[in-house]
Amino acid sequence: MLPEITREEVCYACGTEPVTVNKTGEWRFLTPRRAESLSPCRQGCLLDGEIPAWMEAVKRERWDEAWQVMSRYNPFPALTGYVCFHPCTEECNRSQLDQEIEIPAVERAIGQWRLDNYSPKIKPQSFKGTVAVVGSGPAGMSCAFYLNSGGYDVSVFEREKAAGGMFALGIPEYRLPRRVLKSELTLLEDEGIKFITGCNIGKDISLAELYADFDEVFLAPGAWKSRIAGIKGEKNEGVWSALDFLKLYNSGERLKIADPVIVIGGGNAAIDSARSALRLDGVTHVTLIYRRSRAEMPAGQVEVEAAEHEGVELICNALPREINAEAGAVSSMILDHCRTDREGLFIDQSCAFNKSCGTVIMALGQEKDYSIFDNLESPAALFAGGDLVTGPATVPEAIHAGRIAAKAIMARIEGLPEPELFKAEQGAVKFEDLNLAAKGTLKLQNKQAAPFAEASRCLGCGTCNSCGICYMFCPDLAVDMVDGRYELNMDYCKGCGICFRECPSRALVMEGGR
Repeated sequence: MLPEITREEVCYACGTEPVTVNKTGEWRFLTPRRAESLSPCRQGCLLDGEIPAWMEAVKRERWDEAWQVMSRYNPFPALTGYVCFHPCTEECNRSQLDQEIEIPAVERAIGQWRLDNYSPKIKPQSFKGTVAVVGSGPAGMSCAFYLNSGGYDVSVFEREKAAGGMFALGIPEYRLPRRVLKSELTLLEDEGIKFITGCNIGKDISLAELYADFDEVFLAPGAWKSRIAGIKGEKNEGVWSALDFLKLYNSGERLKIADPVIVIGGGNAAIDSARSALRLDGVTHVTLIYRRSRAEMPAGQVEVEAAEHEGVELICNALPREINAEAGAVSSMILDHCRTDREGLFIDQSCAFNKSCGTVIMALGQEKDYSIFDNLESPAALFAGGDLVTGPATVPEAIHAGRIAAKAIMARIEGLPEPELFKAEQGAVKFEDLNLAAKGTLKLQNKQAAPFAEASRCLGCGTCNSCGICYMFCPDLAVDMVDGRYELNMDYCKGCGICFRECPSRALVMEGGR
């Protein structure tokens, strides 16, 4: 008696429907696999953020999903959207078509959505442990956020009267609206994080006491010690350090400084000092003097251009030799011409020149202050991050350090292995690697005002955004939709590689074997 032929086998024989009888994937000698390729923007991101992933969520106006992706690497997009210099935009592949993606604007939009739609989470009755965080700047805030999210009781100690660290005292209002910072700090407090301000660790409370009272301690006091130039007249009345000047300026203190103003330095603190000084009553002229060329200035070029646009005079290749004073107050500065080459900095004292001034602001950089350790006598396991470890760095680098420290602290308390950092399987996707021909609707388009429209310009380099190209081109019907994403079905994939070749963003790789 012949076996009964099923309808499924008849359909397969007629070629009208796919069949699950023959596992054609067994014929495969090459296997496609979704890979975490590195987008150029992520390669440039100091936070290691999944930029194409949250861009895709904004593109679809899935704001909650965008925040969930963003918060894995950066819990403060409303802040970094303003203050980060976004090296990611410099690497954007889209710039080779028309204009780079305006990543800061989309980042701020996610942050604002978060602030507008925030609701406190229900906290557990018990905590996994207690952690003290020293310093409420970017690193401290970041560490506190991730520890709190992980179920820990967190107390943040800040020596100044107000929380926020460099956010509050080092960055001017015109770069970071204080209402945004206040909202972020309020959210952290609503989540149960305690801020103890006006408490100087090492003086009001010893570090040893913190180690006795808490399971772990994270140190992120920043680098608030100013470098000195070591030149004659530096201690005259009217000579400020940039840190002291910015701290008072950003605290809302009424500052009376004499005009004209000279700022020495080429970093972000120098630019902020110059632009802030120009906003003070009675100041009509500010000169920024830097010892190297303009191209060698460490400050963000956007900020340098903004300073010049506002009226700051820029003098490069000049070095202060001496500050002159009359009746104890500064009156002028003697400067030498200098130049740099491969062998270093060369000073030419044969053609010195004078520059009149009523105020001098020295922005020569910051140093780490280790006085916090003075009273720590017994050995202790130290978790530290931010400027205390790296020296003066950027806000995103400090946030990144706080996140990594939080994971390490949780691993130590819970007895888990050290967390592994992200490592891309492939190198950064180049513009020429993209298969733009598969993007049938792609058109040249400059930056857009609406966040979702701007996000729609993102090419999604190296990231699967479930565009469906693999589904449409697969000759073996070996691509299925699973939970809103296209997945490869290895039971039927023959390894022809068409999906790999047609993928617009190069999110697939071909490997040998089954």
